[in-house]
Order: sequence, then C-alpha cells, then structure tokens
Amino acid sequence: MRKLLVLILGISLTASAMAQTDPQKKQEMKDLRTDVREKKAASHKVNKDWSHVRVKKAMHDHKAVARENKDISKDSKRLKRQGVDHPVAKAKRQVRVQDDNRKDHTN
Repeated sequence: MRKLLVLILGISLTASAMAQTDPQKKQEMKDLRTDVREKKAASHKVNKDWSHVRVKKAMHDHKAVARENKDISKDSKRLKRQGVDHPVAKAKRQVRVQDDNRKDHTN
C-alpha cells in the first residue's frame, strides 16, 4: 500500500512539474538565441566592411542589423510578458556557452 501511495505521489509531482514548463517559452528563447547569433554575425560583417572602406555595402548590411534589433526587441518584450527576467542577457549568455561547448567539442 505504501509503495502504491509513493508511486502515485511521484507521478503527481512529475505531472505538476511538467505542466509548469511552457513549450512556447522555450521556443521563444530559441528564437531569441538565433536572433542574437544573427545580429552578432551581421554586426561583425558591418564592422569588417567599414574597416575595408566599403561604405555602401556597410550601410546596406547595417539595415540587416537594424532588422535583427527589431526582432530581438519583439522577442524580448514577448518573453518579459511571459515572466522571463532579462531575456536578451540570458540569450547572449546561452549563446556564449553553446559556442564555447562547440569549440571544446563537448556537445
């Protein structure tokens, strides 16, 4: 009887923990991480164009960075409404950790 009670208690705790995780929030964070990665790559490209005095191309690429900033701010606002504190900082930190793991080949 005790085993059955412990089993039911364990199942109920597991179910309640699974119910608290929001798959939409996870997808939003994933989108934000990809936006942060794309912005970093685009801004690196702009800086490289400026350093090589490719002004017209740099101005064109800068528009892509602005689009990424808009995407990041939209995702950030959505995540803040869902209760995530500092979503952009978390996304940047997660991207840095993932990139470091790729460098170390420890996926």
